[in-house]
Amino acid sequence: MGTDGDKRRAILLCLCIACVLMGLSFFVLDPLSLREEKAPPPVEVARPSDKGGTILVYVVGAVKNPGVYEIPEGSHYYDAVKAAGDVLPYADVNGVNMAEPVTESMKIYIPLDPYMKDPGALGLVNINTAGAKELETLPGVGKVTAEKIIAYREEHGWFNSKEDLKHVPSISDGKFKKLADKITL
Repeated sequence: MGTDGDKRRAILLCLCIACVLMGLSFFVLDPLSLREEKAPPPVEVARPSDKGGTILVYVVGAVKNPGVYEIPEGSHYYDAVKAAGDVLPYADVNGVNMAEPVTESMKIYIPLDPYMKDPGALGLVNINTAGAKELETLPGVGKVTAEKIIAYREEHGWFNSKEDLKHVPSISDGKFKKLADKITL
């Protein structure tokens, strides 16, 4: 009786193994093509020349916020400069064709006025570009305060308004009132 039981177990074991192998063949070999192969979706590559796209340009020089900007394709220098916050008062735009079209990865340089002055601000000290010696010509600004202005400018970027000068340590409201009509951006 032991041999009949062993034969049955062996047959059952063989049947189980056969079922497992048949099941695996459906997934691995797929003999009946039960699974539907799906082709991967086509990959679209964005090209700068596609209508309605954007391009990257690098705007530097006499602009308020130099850097890399994403602007619509078909834009011009003017659009790129506006994206960078517009030109500074002492920019020399006479030699720049602001209507020129821009292209992908273009570097746009807006030169400085060689005299670093706004024609309407003659005699004023530009707090964004002045060196220590020029800042010291302002009333109440000595060597230490001039260095604090320069350090603040280097850490926080250029001043966006004259009033931003009050954020510099040691520039009180009273000192600012003495400076306000003698400074420019």
